[in-house]
Amino acid sequence: MQLDEQTIELLVRCAWLYYEEGLTQQEIADRLGISRLRVNRLLKQARDTGIVQISIQHPSVRLIELEERIIDHFRLMRAVVIPTPLDRTQLKRVLGKAAATYLERALRPGDCLGVTWGTTLLEVAQQLVPRSVSNLRVVQITGGLTPDVGEINPFDIARRVAEAFDARCYYLYAPMFVSRPEVCEALMNEPFIAHVLEQARSATHVLTSVGEMEPTATFRQVGYLDEATFRSLIGMGAVGSMFARFYDALGQPVPSDLDRRTVAIRLEDLNAIEDVIVVAGGPAKVRALLGALRGGYVKTLITDAGTARALLTADGAVGTPP
Repeated sequence: MQLDEQTIELLVRCAWLYYEEGLTQQEIADRLGISRLRVNRLLKQARDTGIVQISIQHPSVRLIELEERIIDHFRLMRAVVIPTPLDRTQLKRVLGKAAATYLERALRPGDCLGVTWGTTLLEVAQQLVPRSVSNLRVVQITGGLTPDVGEINPFDIARRVAEAFDARCYYLYAPMFVSRPEVCEALMNEPFIAHVLEQARSATHVLTSVGEMEPTATFRQVGYLDEATFRSLIGMGAVGSMFARFYDALGQPVPSDLDRRTVAIRLEDLNAIEDVIVVAGGPAKVRALLGALRGGYVKTLITDAGTARALLTADGAVGTPP
């Protein structure tokens, strides 16, 4: 629509008083002798015609843009992208804080939170601000590790999270890996263990990370998977794991002898869970995260800016934010 000079002058004057001089819409209406409603319409028209162009200049804008790109590209419910720390040794700590903050907002009375294990989840558990969530249940979704692995054990993390939220905790009193598939089947059919696993499958939220198929993987660091098993999984196409379930570059489960000996819910069980929160970041995690995203397991991704950009680039996204 072509505007006459008088209308353009009024638009510019109105926009100047509002954006540059900081007057309220009512103050502008009084000064120009027009209604407040007309001021509101003039300001909108100034934006629509390009007379006013709003540019938000703050580093956080790029993070918001990255979040939106990640959500759109990977079809997620939500994403939380934090700045990548200059000191990379602090990455797990800041991711843990971001995930703890998210959980504190997301959990509601009557929810059920499934938790796994690992160094990143320990950071989350340690940074939760204690508060009571009525009728909240916390449940292990995978069996435990030997006590010598320390506080990254699923038992310890489930306990910490439950204590922080004053919640009831359902422990999975079984090892993560057993010696033979028939032992695993028998254990998972035991009434108490079957009940806990059913609680896990019906959880409203699951909090997990991803394990990479690199020497840096926690499984390797704590000596819980021997070299031969690790190499065998890589040979079968595994690029990552979630709660001891391994998957390939497209997110498809990797069938293996180890998988048949694992006491845990299955990857496909995540499909029915409302919010699967995956917390991970850093170059070593990119392939594992990408596989989990392609598999559709992730509902909420909490990561850092460098990892978010790397994920978009690796999956061929166009116009990745700088």
